[in-house]
Amino acid sequence: MNRIVRKLTTKPVWWWERHRKYAIRDHYGLLPSLEVRPAEARFVVLTTPQTLNDALWAAWSWYRFLRPQGIELQLAVDGEMEAVALAAARALFPGVRIYNVNPWFDEIFAAWPRLRAFLRQHAFAKQVGLVLGLSRQGPVLYADHDVLAFSPPVELLEQMSRQTPCYFLDHEAGCHDPALLETVRAMGLQHIQRLNAGFLYVPQNALSAALAERILADWNPLPHFYFTPQTVMSVLMQEAGAQPLPEDRYVISNRRQFYWEEDVDYEAIAARHFTGTVRHVLYRYGMPTLLRQGSRYAAEKRA
Repeated sequence: MNRIVRKLTTKPVWWWERHRKYAIRDHYGLLPSLEVRPAEARFVVLTTPQTLNDALWAAWSWYRFLRPQGIELQLAVDGEMEAVALAAARALFPGVRIYNVNPWFDEIFAAWPRLRAFLRQHAFAKQVGLVLGLSRQGPVLYADHDVLAFSPPVELLEQMSRQTPCYFLDHEAGCHDPALLETVRAMGLQHIQRLNAGFLYVPQNALSAALAERILADWNPLPHFYFTPQTVMSVLMQEAGAQPLPEDRYVISNRRQFYWEEDVDYEAIAARHFTGTVRHVLYRYGMPTLLRQGSRYAAEKRA
């Protein structure tokens, strides 16, 4: 009987959970503010104007641990922010630098025409340009707007202290652009099969814009492959000698995708990337967990 009920209800409940409005997304103002100071090493969260609320939750979750390490927070935006949104972000993070990435790309990649075209024409290529560009200036810790930290990222900090590039391990098969992989193999290059490009640490000058230009020499925007940017990054990080973070602590998982499944234990992990199939879990459980942690964080600061 339970199996029949589950079969009948799974798809409708999943649809409702994924599409309902979650008021908590707009409650980032309940988190304690964190002042930002300039530094050589930067933690940057990439967002669009539409996902800024999620990005502020993600930024706060990580920056409470990174700020004592002397790391600067930046918010990189794919587009123009409205004044109200800018004010909200600066209230949560006084001193934070917020900028539109698109004009910056044309300036910093003037010598790389194929890379610049890729950044303009592929909807999800902004991350590649951001990490490549910033890492020319200093060490960069990069996060998508849907990667949340729940406990001190000690393993990450150890890798950063050794200046070792690192990343989250993706699901077993990994996700890549098959056409670009053929080009990469023909060039005699290798890639990291399970690299997920949603969270990366890159030391200064560890990645090569010249290599990205070579990989993309014959790139065509059609047909469109969603994971082309991740494929480019998997080659660059392979060449840089990148290492994975432990996947039992830095989690990419479909657990709790459906209502009857057990969720991840947020007390036992350092961080989770809430990919598309479990985005609703970010709102139902990830953000509420952070809100409770924020209350404890504020109480500890007052004590």
